[in-house]
Amino acid sequence: MQPRALVVPLSLAASALLASACRPPVRPVVLAGRLLLRDGPITGELMVNETGTIACAAASCAAVPGYQEAAHLAIANAVISPGLINGHDHTSFNTGPPQDHALLRYQHRHEWRVGAGGATALPATASTSSPELIAAAELRLLLGGATSVVGSGGVRGLLRNLASNEAEALEGLRGPAVNFNTFPLGDAAGELLTSGCAYPNVVTPQAAFAGGAFLPHVAEGTGPAAENELGCLQEVIAARTAVVHGVAVNARDVEAIRRAGAKLVWSPRSNLSLYGDTAPITVYRRAGVTIALGTDWLPSGSMNLLRELACADAFNRAYLRSALSDAELWQMVTGNAAAAAGFDDQLGALEVGKVADVTVFDGAARADHRAVIEAGVEDVRLVLRGGRPLYGDAGLVRALQDGCAALDVCGNAREVCMDGPASMAGALAAASSSYPLFFCRDTAPAGEPTCTPYRDTYPDGITAADRDGDGVADAADDCPDVFNPVRGMDGNVQSDVDGDGFGDACDALPLDASAH
Repeated sequence: MQPRALVVPLSLAASALLASACRPPVRPVVLAGRLLLRDGPITGELMVNETGTIACAAASCAAVPGYQEAAHLAIANAVISPGLINGHDHTSFNTGPPQDHALLRYQHRHEWRVGAGGATALPATASTSSPELIAAAELRLLLGGATSVVGSGGVRGLLRNLASNEAEALEGLRGPAVNFNTFPLGDAAGELLTSGCAYPNVVTPQAAFAGGAFLPHVAEGTGPAAENELGCLQEVIAARTAVVHGVAVNARDVEAIRRAGAKLVWSPRSNLSLYGDTAPITVYRRAGVTIALGTDWLPSGSMNLLRELACADAFNRAYLRSALSDAELWQMVTGNAAAAAGFDDQLGALEVGKVADVTVFDGAARADHRAVIEAGVEDVRLVLRGGRPLYGDAGLVRALQDGCAALDVCGNAREVCMDGPASMAGALAAASSSYPLFFCRDTAPAGEPTCTPYRDTYPDGITAADRDGDGVADAADDCPDVFNPVRGMDGNVQSDVDGDGFGDACDALPLDASAH
């Protein structure tokens, strides 16, 4: 299956892939191409020094000490981005293929989790502690250009797990780690409340902020029980908080999130697959809330961030009338994701002094941010974590490090560098029994959950009479160009908090009835 492009055969890799805790030194490197900087793309150079940090990101780095001695890697049509950061993934649950639930849609996560309210539950997905299975899950993300994940599990030697309290999982970053809380109300048994806060165990500020950033799962659904959750967590919605999902909210709720300085982690594919709806992104955006992107998990989400970006991009163009710019979408998996996780002082931008987590994309067919947004796994040319290669074209990886494992990716010779307890052979075996590591550009991922809104109230999608596909005919739609469906939480009408006849989704001033 794998072509011979490694010093040692793949069959011997189980004990030979840098299993030692002693890692090779960082070799200073200079990359040239289009740099995706915070203030916009430029043509220039990126220099990484021997400490694994960025020494220069400018039109030229020739004046920086060590420039001449560094390895200068020639990568044709290079688009150089900060390493992608997955803002939300239940990594240890990515042990099987996506779940096919046909046209079933839910109003609250407890309905599909445990059958709350008499709903048809989906098959339970068990977590794993297997290093090989978790390595396979991380490899899927790595092949899609990611260097970090906020996840429920991780394995040393691949991605940084920003939610792990084990220092080695941060792979050299300064902590503290993210407090990634799936049940901040203590309601794992499936309690549904449409009013009041008599949940089993509402998280306290002391518990929420004992470490780093706080990422609670909140308002995942479209019904009153999902909406009720946010109000019961007001004490922990703060500047160090990033709300995960945040679907069952209106403009008033979003304003409370904005005032608190909190952020959002958006998972559109999983939301649309399970609920037929997703977070009201235009409302969050207009309010100025920082938005990150996360894959959620394999059962209902995307297999890697490139597929999640593809979903966000398609939904933006078809249902939000391209409210989000290319740069904004790219920021969701770089700077915004770093900020949501509380690591933006170290990650998320190509800036001097920041850790050199870098992903190089092929920009031959697409320019600048589109080279990331529309990338397939074939387009990921090199991934550095702290200046060391994790993955990339075989020749590029070998120029920086020896002894990595060969992997054929859509006919391209790649190498993966692993230095943790899992082996490449073990991860490949785990992937073969769970879900493939990648799919090529012209092949849809097997069983990939939908990214198209669907509920029985809008079964036909976009039509000539309903151009935003939300089930409300244009003539009666308070936002005819922006998806603004009727939801149970809004009393089965479109959300228009200020009552001015312009729905929240398209109202620039959704809390001011005198203007819009």
